[in-house]
Amino acid sequence: MRHERTVTEQLPLPARTVRKVMLRFMPVIGLAYIVLYLDRLNIGVAALTMNKELGISASMFGFAAGIYFWSYTICEPPSNYILTKVGARRWITRIMITWGVVTIGTAFVQGASGLVAARFLLGIAEAGFSPGMLFFVSKWFPNRDRGKAMAWIVTFICISGLGTPITTHLMAIDGFLGLSGWRWVFILTGVPAVVMAFVIYKVLRDKPSEAEFLSEEERGWLADTLESEAQEREAVVGKHSFLQGLVHPRVLVLIAVFICFTFSLNGFQIWMPQIYAQFGMSTNQIGWVAALPALIAIGPMIWWTRHSDRAGERPVHFAIAASVAALGFAIAALFFTTPVVAIFGFCIAGIGLYSSMSIFITMPSSFLTGAALAAGFGVINGMGNLGGYFGPQVTGWIKDATNSFTPAIGVYSAVLATAALIVLLLKVITRKADKANAQLTLDYRAERDAGTLVAPEQV
Repeated sequence: MRHERTVTEQLPLPARTVRKVMLRFMPVIGLAYIVLYLDRLNIGVAALTMNKELGISASMFGFAAGIYFWSYTICEPPSNYILTKVGARRWITRIMITWGVVTIGTAFVQGASGLVAARFLLGIAEAGFSPGMLFFVSKWFPNRDRGKAMAWIVTFICISGLGTPITTHLMAIDGFLGLSGWRWVFILTGVPAVVMAFVIYKVLRDKPSEAEFLSEEERGWLADTLESEAQEREAVVGKHSFLQGLVHPRVLVLIAVFICFTFSLNGFQIWMPQIYAQFGMSTNQIGWVAALPALIAIGPMIWWTRHSDRAGERPVHFAIAASVAALGFAIAALFFTTPVVAIFGFCIAGIGLYSSMSIFITMPSSFLTGAALAAGFGVINGMGNLGGYFGPQVTGWIKDATNSFTPAIGVYSAVLATAALIVLLLKVITRKADKANAQLTLDYRAERDAGTLVAPEQV
């Protein structure tokens, strides 16, 4: 640790400051994301025995799993508005405590209606966490380092895939204190959220001026850099209010893209244990095999995100990654009766899914600032997560109607291909404006450096 501090102190001021911020915040934020996905997806493992005990059909399970996204969507924008007023540190702490309590409470439901109510409450409790964290990161990392920070988040989301084998092992506690194993899954995955809430409160800071772990020189450089970038972006694309961030044309398009993405991601993640159960796997085997797509994606995702950072380009990188995910699901659907090939297809899909996620979450900060950025993150994540309702629900309908998951997996592929196409069309439509804004940015920087700054016209 001492050697690490010595190496850091020898770095130039910008690299030293960003490194300190990265090491201070990102491990904790990453752990919080692991807990988030553990609590969001535990229902998929619990369903292996819960559905039979509670008498829940495939369609009803899809509805219960997906209803979470409706309350999440409704509460997301107001949650993010409150975050801009009270600060990320306090608000995210509140979010994690409440979602942990709701997750623990889910262990005591007695039927389908109770499960639906619990999932609806979980959506209310979790609303604002992910966009709040993304907004927090955008307020601490300069543009050139933001993709790297977002890649940290997605890396931890991939690592959360290990939560599936852990959760399947929790099922073995069946009968302890008279509770079924699936009930212990909810109890023991809810507790970490409450614990992490207090860690978040202790570690996070709302702005660089509060960063006691930085020197005065480092705080000054970081604050000045972030302010300069915000001024530059506002001078080129204009300053937007919170309300304008909700209805910005590009935000509305990205909502449609994220609906497609979450449709396939959540449909697959929530049904994955039951899909693998059809291959004749044991509960523990399901847990480990289900972790593979996310874990295998880590290396390619980091490489692709860094490639995007170096190129300074997002839409094409997203479209390529989403197309890879579509190809993976197509392979799994075509060869579903050959489990090894189907699992290979799911792993390819995982690489594309998580790589496209890493690129996507950097896109709003390229055209929004301040409160509008918080609004944009909130409405994209909130409205976009409606796909997280339809994905599990449509999968359940298809399973009941055909007694097969194959058509649903084919739908995942088609929907992701649609997302790639929408982003490419958006790039074509906005190419002229983006080119003009790029020139305005260069002119702005030249005038700023020459001391003759005049705010350019908005494009």
